[in-house]
Amino acid sequence: MSVRYLGHCAFLFEEATGESLLIDPFGNGSPEYDHWFLKPFPSLEVDLVALTHDHFDHNAAPVLPEGTPKLNREGTMQVGNTTITGVNDVQSGSSGRSGTENIIYVVEHEGVRYCHIGQNRHNIPDNVTERLGRVDVLMVPVDDSCHLLTYDEVNHLVESLSPMVVIPMHYRVEGLSTADAELEGPEGWVRTQSPRRTMRRSSFRIDRRGLPYEREVWTIPAELAG
Repeated sequence: MSVRYLGHCAFLFEEATGESLLIDPFGNGSPEYDHWFLKPFPSLEVDLVALTHDHFDHNAAPVLPEGTPKLNREGTMQVGNTTITGVNDVQSGSSGRSGTENIIYVVEHEGVRYCHIGQNRHNIPDNVTERLGRVDVLMVPVDDSCHLLTYDEVNHLVESLSPMVVIPMHYRVEGLSTADAELEGPEGWVRTQSPRRTMRRSSFRIDRRGLPYEREVWTIPAELAG
């Protein structure tokens, strides 16, 4: 499976046989938030779009072709040989939408389990953690303005889910995000982590044997910023 980081919190999962799954396409919102992104999200043809919560920078499903199947609730769906499971929790206390619903998604393909946390709080209850199960790759909000989570909260979340790969998301991307978004890059937090890798490409492939032996932080360039 190929995983492509498109920018902000948007990830595209593509099987070699062509089936695809998209999580959290973004777009500019109401007049108050109409200058977050320099580029519109493309009208991708995917087999399923999953939305962590109903906010403009995560819920731009209407830009996709009409009739694209959508998942925005708890439950499990199958896309080719990939399973996606939504688990309900609530958003972070500093998100401005504290306590409102957030769906955490676990995507599993050939034994590798990816967890897209959305804007979830850092102190996930044990019963929710148990439902998420093993996490190999974690996509988590990180930016140096601490717009959603503080560094300590990011670290707590990582430790509680114990992934082998951590991928920052929801940060300012040069060429895609504007200053109006009031986000910064992830570099300050990333410098506190070791080992870490700066990827040259916006996509990666990984299997169970390819997971690192110790936790790594991967910073991935956003495809839509190019």
